[in-house]
Amino acid sequence: MATTHNNCAAKRFVYVWEGPVRITHWVNVFSIIILSITGYYIHNPFIDTHDTFQPPYIMGYVRYVHYLVGIIFAVSIIVRSYWLFVGNRFSSFGYLARSFNKDGRKVLFSWLKFYLFLEKNPIHKLGHNPVALLAYIALFFLFIFQVISGFALWAQANPDSTLYASTGWIFSFGGNQWIRFTHHLVMFLIWGFFINHIYSAVVSDFKTQSGEISSIFSGWKPSRD
Repeated sequence: MATTHNNCAAKRFVYVWEGPVRITHWVNVFSIIILSITGYYIHNPFIDTHDTFQPPYIMGYVRYVHYLVGIIFAVSIIVRSYWLFVGNRFSSFGYLARSFNKDGRKVLFSWLKFYLFLEKNPIHKLGHNPVALLAYIALFFLFIFQVISGFALWAQANPDSTLYASTGWIFSFGGNQWIRFTHHLVMFLIWGFFINHIYSAVVSDFKTQSGEISSIFSGWKPSRD
């Protein structure tokens, strides 16, 4: 049950984020960093090797790392998707439904006003607050697009492959260059979320004493119930 934030100490601690949730979170963080650096280089190879006698195979290595980490990232997304079915009440589909019912909408507007600096003490929430949850849902779809478009672009090297048969359909929505451009553009959208996510987590933790930062390491959050 959600309660209004106050300055009292936590009455107990609740195990909110299970191991697979925390692991996939950090796998995603480091994957995004590596994929962004390598992806940007693939789009704009800024290292000049024209003056060297034997140019190093930089692009090949960068592409190899990009594809390898892309596979790891895709596996992480699959694991987190599976946990929507088997996870606890804070990380499953049931939590999504509860977050937007009548009581959930009350929490939604409370946190919306908090982010707009119109309210100092939003309603305490053990799991993701509804505003953050909406952002995570949008981010999840961006992740899926990046995985599908990335594998489709990779699979163009062998149009007869199973990988191309599984992902090549995305080119029906736009040609190679449009998919490549959108794949690159979404990277910046994800980084926009990345920056906002760090800011929001830190502010929420300090302002509401919700344990946002420590919980992604330990899994435990303070409860005032």
